[in-house]
Amino acid sequence: MDECIHGFEPGMCASCFPAPEPEKQAPARRASAKPASLRTPKADASGRVAAAKAPNLPQRIFHVTHVDNLAGILGDGAIKPSSAAEPAVKLGSEITDELRRTASATNAASVADCVAFSLSPQATWWGEVQQGAAGPTWSEQARHATITDFVVLGVPVAAVEDRLVVTDGDAAAMVTTISTPDTVRRMLARAAGDPAVLQAAEALIPGEVALDAVALVAVANDKRRAEVRGLLAEAGVNAKVVVYPPWFVALEWE
Repeated sequence: MDECIHGFEPGMCASCFPAPEPEKQAPARRASAKPASLRTPKADASGRVAAAKAPNLPQRIFHVTHVDNLAGILGDGAIKPSSAAEPAVKLGSEITDELRRTASATNAASVADCVAFSLSPQATWWGEVQQGAAGPTWSEQARHATITDFVVLGVPVAAVEDRLVVTDGDAAAMVTTISTPDTVRRMLARAAGDPAVLQAAEALIPGEVALDAVALVAVANDKRRAEVRGLLAEAGVNAKVVVYPPWFVALEWE
């Protein structure tokens, strides 16, 4: 399949295939006197009322890690949860470890017993690391890390949906809502409809995530792409490696 200059398949790169600008709507002739919440939905010719269009659910989840951790992941043949992993570069502090060990993700697993993903490659926590990892929840290694030394592992939701747990924020925070098997799609839909929730949410997978579930590895530059491609080839992993700098530049957080 042909790729764009960043390594994405056609149509998947926001830089090479920007979304078309929305068409300008003609101004309404007059405003309704009723508030929007009280207006009667408009029926079609058959008398049926059209339902509101549901947002597209996230199709991928993203695990960000330092490139120095990649060799260990490839050697293990899986991404391990923090309770079982021994990363070369550890981002969370001891405070974070304790909070995640004592917070429940499911009846049988703590947050630390899950592999942590984000619903967006520009998640809130990743923005904090990009801006210097200030505060007690981050390690000294996180504060001294170079952003271009990170990689973003993308996993299709379909590959892990039978184990997927979704939150609307930091999974270890007391005020965070954590999905049950019956509410996963509802939580995904909520995140899809609210950019703030999408960036703050976590996707947790209890246990390990096998490498064959990884479909995409994003890096910041061509040099890193060549290095990561070599590591993956040596390990027999067929994931696509793409260069996509926008994921390694912090958004303007309010």
